[in-house]
Amino acid sequence: MSGPGDPSAPRSVVIVGGGSAGWMTAAALSRAFGQRLSIRVLEDAKEVGDTGVLAPFEATLPSLNSFNTSLGLDEDRLMAGTNATFRLGTNFRDWTRRDHDYIHPFSEFGGVMEGTGFHHYWLRLKAAGKVTPFEDFSLAAVAARKGRFSRPSDDPRSVASTMSYGLHLEVAPYVAALKSAALARGVEGIVATVVDVERRSDGESLAAVVSDDGRRFDGDLFIDATGQAGAIISLMGGERVDYSRWLPCDRIAASMTTGPVGAPVSEARAVRGGWLWKAPLRSGTRSARISATGFGGDKAGLAFSNGRRSRSWIGNCIAIGLSATTLEPLEASGLHLVQSGVSKLIGLFPAGGSMAASAAEYNRLMAAEADRLRDLLILHYRANGRTGEPLWDAVRNTAPPDELAHKIRMFASRGRVVLYDEETFEEPSWIAVFMGQNIVPQRYHPSADQLTLDQVRERLDRMRTVIAKAADAMPAHAEALAAQTKAFKKS
Repeated sequence: MSGPGDPSAPRSVVIVGGGSAGWMTAAALSRAFGQRLSIRVLEDAKEVGDTGVLAPFEATLPSLNSFNTSLGLDEDRLMAGTNATFRLGTNFRDWTRRDHDYIHPFSEFGGVMEGTGFHHYWLRLKAAGKVTPFEDFSLAAVAARKGRFSRPSDDPRSVASTMSYGLHLEVAPYVAALKSAALARGVEGIVATVVDVERRSDGESLAAVVSDDGRRFDGDLFIDATGQAGAIISLMGGERVDYSRWLPCDRIAASMTTGPVGAPVSEARAVRGGWLWKAPLRSGTRSARISATGFGGDKAGLAFSNGRRSRSWIGNCIAIGLSATTLEPLEASGLHLVQSGVSKLIGLFPAGGSMAASAAEYNRLMAAEADRLRDLLILHYRANGRTGEPLWDAVRNTAPPDELAHKIRMFASRGRVVLYDEETFEEPSWIAVFMGQNIVPQRYHPSADQLTLDQVRERLDRMRTVIAKAADAMPAHAEALAAQTKAFKKS
């Protein structure tokens, strides 16, 4: 694609499976390469309309906003069509102890002072017994508590620029919007049930996939978007790396309730045998119960297993979405992992010749990203404070992966956040979860002593006041949605 017409560069892509992974991939590839790339999406007749995610609703990360914009999807129109609301983070209830909650917000905490991270100054005041709740210094958390929302400011001088937002949405209409965008750019959608593959003479790549009625679909690249089964990548030798020893939940059952629009925040409430997920949509609250059946959890709903492929790209076949990585929706990473997989594929798209180098780098990046997300999920379980319950006692007493163990040691001892390559969540998110899960550093950094205690208290009081006023100035979440809908209808 990038060379002077290299005849060995891929010219055709066959995507097996529709849903969110298939149509996000098709829309992004068609946007990146236009008519230079022939793209066909093969959807099983039984799965047309399938969303390809664990639940019929999703909570998204802020990164999806720019992805949607790059595809030409207008956010207001998209939100109206997907029953969507805004999302400022997740409220974690009853994880550290019953009747206690904290918010993992999409915003910074305070601000860097004299070159030192804000949380070190907060820790200094805490040691002096003169501190207000850590959450008070996050605009997204304060606004979520108050049930208020407005889009972030573009002015870097404004405190309203320190936060971002995701969405809560219904996945089926979102997939429909992606499909429409892809078809408009020349992607071909075909109803076909793939039952077999044909290999090339090298034995390492695919020549074609074959449907149950004998049709043969050849291509240069094949995308496995078949969901957890990984129907194509598993035939290529893509073994799974199992996360279930740390993340034993394996069932998800979704439901819906009606009522007024709630606060712009998801909720994850720990319960016996699992946790409950709630997302406010315009027509009511969507809920799901995520259970660990091995610890007495509910056996109803869709079965899944936390884990990833050892290799997501093998030969000329790339697994994207659940066929590559399956993680419970605790930190709403499902659609992000699809987006990330597609973006990395575009960046490493073969220009001709052997695909081995691109595949090796893709596999390194995707494995690292999945493992870092795994660690953040494990942190919630590892640091839980629920005692006398089989699930929670077991996950608290299971030794974490080495990388996470090092992160915990460093933060607990001195407030340092260790970040590895391919982190989806940056320092503010890790700080939020550490502090929220009651892993409070034993000491603050010595550089936080360069200001007097009175100076630190004065600055933090000023920050807290500015953040509270900014949140109070926002409209209620329902009012923000109504104003958005009214503006959209006028446009």
